[in-house]
Amino acid sequence: MDFGLSRQQEMLKQAARQFAETRVGPRVREADEGGDFPFDLVQQMGQMGFIGLVNSREYGGSAMGHLARIIVIEEMARVYPSLGFFFQAGNLLMYALENFGNEEQKGRCLPALCKGTKVSAFAVTEQSGGSDPSAMMTMASRNQTGYVVNGRKTYITNADVADLLGFVARSEGGFSAFFVEKGTPGFEVTRREPRAGFRCIPVNELSFTDCHVPPANLIGQEGRGMAAALPTISAIGRTGAAGVALGATQGAYEGALKFCRERVLYGKPISDLQALQFMLVEMNTDIEAARWIAYRPAVLLDQGKTVKDLGVEIARAKLLTVDVALRHCLKAQQAMGAYGQSPEYRVEMYLRAMLELLTAGGTQEIMKVVIGRAITG
Repeated sequence: MDFGLSRQQEMLKQAARQFAETRVGPRVREADEGGDFPFDLVQQMGQMGFIGLVNSREYGGSAMGHLARIIVIEEMARVYPSLGFFFQAGNLLMYALENFGNEEQKGRCLPALCKGTKVSAFAVTEQSGGSDPSAMMTMASRNQTGYVVNGRKTYITNADVADLLGFVARSEGGFSAFFVEKGTPGFEVTRREPRAGFRCIPVNELSFTDCHVPPANLIGQEGRGMAAALPTISAIGRTGAAGVALGATQGAYEGALKFCRERVLYGKPISDLQALQFMLVEMNTDIEAARWIAYRPAVLLDQGKTVKDLGVEIARAKLLTVDVALRHCLKAQQAMGAYGQSPEYRVEMYLRAMLELLTAGGTQEIMKVVIGRAITG
């Protein structure tokens, strides 16, 4: 399959790289240590058209597609994985509304989300588990004016900064998908989870206590919430995680390569040492292989393949890119010795971030279950 980028995609890649290096790069250490969500950078990304790449022009997006989205995520994560990870969660509700919402919902919500003037989150995981969505206990009970929601969600990315929150709850006939606005009575974002990586992106618990949700906020059909949530998690969450892993590994590799070229030992750069050359070769080769695996489902989605058709391709992309990232971010640290532990060089930040991707969008073991069921029939 030819992944040659179009002129438009090449221009997008260059614009994203320039933005990441000039506007994001100088703030990485401050943002990671402070942990504050970068609202201004998100708004700037919205103004440049980076956020609504898979959304239609009618509702404020650019309709450039899934490969364009992965390209932008990769470039952001190459400099600061946290900002790449924003897309992994921030695009979920946008995709669900675009593909399963009605015209009124799209017109009401999507333009502001595409512009970055509002932020969204999507909540499925509960304490009963995220790998088995059918075990969720949050309940949406129907009454004369809509739905009354009670329950809790946990490990929800962007929850504390989200203006709109999509979620799935039990209802008549199965599970239903909804969204609520920030400040809705009975909806509360509670504790922020301490995290090793992605420190400026909040991950929270949240609760619903007799929270009234109007019928106008039902996404798709009642009882068909999983039909909206599962494709969304696959097409956006898992491909997004693959893009973040790819970009972070590239950033760690480039950092290690630069260090090895400049670090002199025994009278010559340590990049001349064969042991280190072999480490850098392995990183370079695996990154190129991972890029093909990560780009493939995005290209196929843009060509009209369904998420159902590409479940294995997407799972494979997430599984491989995260495994590659963990191996080679650690290898980059080893190549740099004690300097690899210094925040000044960012390599330790890449490794911390990759630990978070082990569960984002589904654990690595769940990816193996998806692939295993397909190949064993």
